[in-house]
Amino acid sequence: MIQLQDFYREAKGRYGLRLLTGTAGLTHEFTWVHLCEDIGNVSFLRGGELVITTGLSALREHWLEDFLAALLRRRAAALILNIGKYLRESDIPKELVERAAAAHFPLFLMPWSTHISDVMQDACAQLLEQAQAEKEEERLLALLASPAPLHAGEPAVVVRGEDAAPMMSPSWLDADTAPTVVLSARQKHALDELADRSFALGRYVLARFSFGGKGIAETEQAPLRLKWRRLLNRLGLRYWLFFEPDSLLLLLELAPRGKDAAAPTSTPSLSAANVTPAALLPQLLAAVPSGISADAVHGGASRPHTALSMLPAAHREAAAACLAAQAAATPFRAFDDLGPMRLLATHPDRALLSELANEQLGVLRRYDLRHHAQLTETLRAYLQTGGSLQQTAEATFTHRNTVNYRIHKIKELTGCELQDAGERFALLFAYEIASWLSLSSRPRP
Repeated sequence: MIQLQDFYREAKGRYGLRLLTGTAGLTHEFTWVHLCEDIGNVSFLRGGELVITTGLSALREHWLEDFLAALLRRRAAALILNIGKYLRESDIPKELVERAAAAHFPLFLMPWSTHISDVMQDACAQLLEQAQAEKEEERLLALLASPAPLHAGEPAVVVRGEDAAPMMSPSWLDADTAPTVVLSARQKHALDELADRSFALGRYVLARFSFGGKGIAETEQAPLRLKWRRLLNRLGLRYWLFFEPDSLLLLLELAPRGKDAAAPTSTPSLSAANVTPAALLPQLLAAVPSGISADAVHGGASRPHTALSMLPAAHREAAAACLAAQAAATPFRAFDDLGPMRLLATHPDRALLSELANEQLGVLRRYDLRHHAQLTETLRAYLQTGGSLQQTAEATFTHRNTVNYRIHKIKELTGCELQDAGERFALLFAYEIASWLSLSSRPRP
């Protein structure tokens, strides 16, 4: 897709195109160029088209007003009026111009001497070239970010991550401590292909949005993508969108696109300088298909990264943050807000994590299953309250004497006196591991 402002920049000199109104909509993208003379054919538009008309039917009263209303209903991108034989500029009502301006819908005037076929052929060629380039770019980015496991016999490649941890002192940032990334051969190929295409990306985050366990139907993907792109274009951002089976990924460059980036129109509180996925969430949710409740949409964002090779790590972080948002029934979580859970969320060896949790809690779980007891729950509350019998009783809705009996039984089974700081840490850490393993393996709603 091409932004109208980019098309207009060239077309106003080459084809004599003139903008009558709708400056605020120039950041919109158009998906195709469509010549339309019959208002009845507007129903075939899918949204995002740049429409051209000579006004052949304009002899009918109010035709132009009805034509504009139909284009707005079908979410067309803009309208070019071919002025001369059937339409004169004086035929365009002031009220129509005002309505187009209010809808941020660009109206262009084009002289009769311009050949419509030239405009259509030129614009369509640009669209096809741009669409092919964007599709290949998104394919490579999606492949690089993909968490798919290695195929049998596929070699792994270690590359330098190049990200600098923000909390490290300068003396720590040497070659021995700089992060490394393990990529599959497929991911490394995608990374090399992007480098060959001179693809450059500044500081970025990756956000993942899930839709209540429902996939976005193919018929709904294009309208959703178009709405999100319009919002992001208004802010002058660089971004990439790609769908996964049950989610949508947004790769967002945090730096502004440039000094000439268009100012936001309907989102005055946002600007390219302060935008984040969390700040965009209210506007993004407004574009969710009607069949999906906004309450079922959850999002999560990775930490900021600078190296493209860190995109797989960003994907794991975004997925973990999104999962945490689902668990907490909150719209959005950032990976940096997960605290110590970040270590568990990105640890590749789930078997090892399960083993660590079982070493500490297995004996209590087995006892609870055999005796229908609640030792595991009681110990967690006891540790979280700093060893207070009274607070544990209140937290578990249990009598203090019952809690005291359970703690004695726990000490007997585990061999821990629950006084040593190391023992307490190991047990609390085991609970965190168990919580994460349960959350990350739970079927999505």
